[in-house]
Formats: sequence, structure tokens, C-alpha cells
Amino acid sequence: MNNIEFIEESIRILRTRKGQGQEQLALNVGVNTSYIGQIERGEKNSTIKTLEKIALALEVTLLDLLLHSNPKKGVSIQSLQILSPLESSNACWKYG
Repeated sequence: MNNIEFIEESIRILRTRKGQGQEQLALNVGVNTSYIGQIERGEKNSTIKTLEKIALALEVTLLDLLLHSNPKKGVSIQSLQILSPLESSNACWKYG
């Protein structure tokens, strides 16, 4: 399973844990119901902007969505090593 497939699975798992159907998530995100299904099945690649909206609708951060993306294996040591400097620097990122 590649990273994209892990993200797709993560969306599906988090959505079902919240008790939301694809219709409800689509409504909350502002996209068509079929689009959510296509993302979850790997038929469409989502933009980062849409992933942010999905994370917000699922009441998680985008980082949580991406880190949760390997629910069977958990967060890798490499991911934690990459994130550690970001957390300790208290950096604030701006989009411009």
C-alpha cells in the first residue's frame, strides 16, 4: 500500500468513526458525494486544499489526517524524526 492509499483509507476510517456517510462528509466539505467516494477508492487524487477541508470536516488537523494515514502500522519513526524539529521550533507558517 502506498502513501496515497493510506490517506484514502485514513479518510474512510475517520469518516466512519465519526458516524458520517459519504453524503454528509461531502456536504460538510462542499464537494459532490461521488467525489468523496472516488477519493476513498483511489480514483481521484485530492488537492491539499480539499484535504484541509476534509480534515476540518472530520474535526482533525491536516497533520492528524496524514499521520493517521497508516492506521495498521502507526506513525513511523521517520515521520516522528521529520516532525520533531517543526514542533520544537514553534514555527508559524503563512500561506502567501
